[in-house]
Amino acid sequence: MSPTHSAGERSAPLIGILGGYGAVGASAARALAAEGRFRLRIGGRDIGAARALAAELPVPAQAVRVDAEDDASLAGFSRGCRTVLNCSGPAYLLLGRARTAALAAGADYVDVMDDGGTAGPVPGRTVVLSAGLAPGLSGLLPGLLARGLRPGGRFSGCHASLGVFTVTGAVDYLLSMERGYGTPAAVWRGRVVPGALRTEEDHRLPGVPRPLVACPFLTGEVVSRARALRLAEARWYNAFDGTAVLDVLNRSRAGRLAGRELRARAGQLVRASALDAAGRTPYHLLRGCLEGRGPDGTPVRRTVVIRGPDGSELTGLVGAFAAAAVCDGRLPHGVHRAAEVLPPEDVLRRLRGGRAGVTVAETEEAGAPDPAPALEEGVL
Repeated sequence: MSPTHSAGERSAPLIGILGGYGAVGASAARALAAEGRFRLRIGGRDIGAARALAAELPVPAQAVRVDAEDDASLAGFSRGCRTVLNCSGPAYLLLGRARTAALAAGADYVDVMDDGGTAGPVPGRTVVLSAGLAPGLSGLLPGLLARGLRPGGRFSGCHASLGVFTVTGAVDYLLSMERGYGTPAAVWRGRVVPGALRTEEDHRLPGVPRPLVACPFLTGEVVSRARALRLAEARWYNAFDGTAVLDVLNRSRAGRLAGRELRARAGQLVRASALDAAGRTPYHLLRGCLEGRGPDGTPVRRTVVIRGPDGSELTGLVGAFAAAAVCDGRLPHGVHRAAEVLPPEDVLRRLRGGRAGVTVAETEEAGAPDPAPALEEGVL
């Protein structure tokens, strides 16, 4: 911690960041430090790495050794925090223990993933889950595009990426496939219609020079937003820039992975992502398109494309925004998903003014929407 901090700085709200020196946590820490309104607590097993990051931040920051698998350690870390931001993982293995510790210590809680805990009452406290890239930023797209339009629009979204997985990210990605995160090949039409869409072998996205393989995967996040916004149709695709990652994922669809087998498959996924990305510029891209009608019935087509060089950085930026909003008391008490409570326009404004290389492009066209596409029978 820097030796020259004013009394005002020392009394600023304290945000504890679990996994604070990792790729996601460091991005969040730097974003929160840039605001200059918070004290930070950087936590993780490697106290040396935590101290190194804390020392470089321009706000009061302390390093604390914490084990995210140990309840007593989490309790000690959370004590004194206004808000705990969890950037540790794998989320699907750690589950809700960090949330439980934070709430018991009297802190609010933000998680860049869904911690798998229940949505039970938390009087006087605020919990925001899935405050990352996908889920999180991905779920903000339908509401952003539907603002001011009549209900009944048709939404299509896509996440494409090229870059090397972290081991933690690989484990969570694999476990999300079997933990009810979404439904392959499904579309929303007032209900989830499984087996309705086919993989697109020649999917094109702006700024990506070659065709991608786009696999339809209707997430629970998109279903929730489609229902709340009263959309007539919603679909989501995960697009793959290369074949190595997709091959590993296709081999991982049968059965539940655990223990040594899970670690081995995660290692395969990390190596496959490195193979796909070899010699190429990494990127993460979210695209959303909504066709609907304005208040006067005029057909409208809106699109938004968000692109950044690093998915961990984007995840950290969204997590930092959510943690600041919770710490400021700008979000309601209770347990929420980020896409339900974060204001999309404010998040995009923050991304535009955040790290170099993050771009946000929005377009709107007036005119007749394309006819609703017929559902294709098929499976992924």
